[in-house]
Amino acid sequence: RVCSARARATPGMELLEQHEIFELLPTHGKVVTLDADLPMKHALAALAHHDATCLPVWDSGLQRFVDIFSCTDLVDIILFAHRTLTSGAMPAAGASAAGSGDAQTALERCHLRDLSGLKRSKPPGFLMASVDDSMAHGALMLKQHGLECLPIGDSTCSSSLLHLLLPEQILVYLCTLPDFRVSYSAFLDRTVGQALLPLCRPLKKVHRGASLIDALALLSADRLHAIPVMDDAGVMQDVLSCRDVRQLASHSAADLGVPLHEALRSLPPTASRLCTCKATDTVATAIVRIATSEATQLMCLDESGDVCAVLTPSILLAALTPNQPQQ
Repeated sequence: RVCSARARATPGMELLEQHEIFELLPTHGKVVTLDADLPMKHALAALAHHDATCLPVWDSGLQRFVDIFSCTDLVDIILFAHRTLTSGAMPAAGASAAGSGDAQTALERCHLRDLSGLKRSKPPGFLMASVDDSMAHGALMLKQHGLECLPIGDSTCSSSLLHLLLPEQILVYLCTLPDFRVSYSAFLDRTVGQALLPLCRPLKKVHRGASLIDALALLSADRLHAIPVMDDAGVMQDVLSCRDVRQLASHSAADLGVPLHEALRSLPPTASRLCTCKATDTVATAIVRIATSEATQLMCLDESGDVCAVLTPSILLAALTPNQPQQ
């Protein structure tokens, strides 16, 4: 196991060491797998149909898993297709570069293997953990490698994939443990501003009138999970996340040049996606809020009520997981 002696010494990590990843597996579940030669339109349909954030990619020639296709990758794929389109390589002379039909055609002509040509921050190879590993091991792998999800396999068969572990699943499980509050009491009582904001990336904002393609470019350039959408008065009106792009891209009539506020109308109501917390809230409040809501991020507000950071399950889990000492 990757947990260091220093990590095990903390009460929180001792709690996670006592529980195996096996306990996080759903009673009834399946892992939808994509073939590396699958056209992008089918991969996109699979993400949307199964309401998935990440799906594993299987290479039939190599007979092994080779990658993870995620909503973050989808953002990059859409931008890749758009650049191909606007470069003049695909549309006929006089065709509209931002036309919905051309944009959709460009997207659908991509294949999953095109992921290898994108600029990605993921580590090389296909990282996996075993169902027999501790939750501490899984939490450390998610943090150290910056993974959106952690593939979980059978320790007796390297090609057997049983589950894709998301950071929020560990948070939800922790909230059900009676010892969670005791083990992390000192940390949970700290404020969000003290404990979590230093871990957040610099905040980026986008105006509601910006084009969808410009908003996606902002997500991609800074590897952001989500960005707040502001109105003319500088007040947060909505939020755009990588997971929202899954639904936006599934619409055959999607126009990448459409104003962002119009594109967001096709998403679920803002109230179910725009969850907030305050910088003065305790860490415990933030964890419970994100573990019990449908949203995949919390927009943190400062004392003036202005958005100051985006909190994600990955940030919350990383804060609960101590850094390993340098080897």
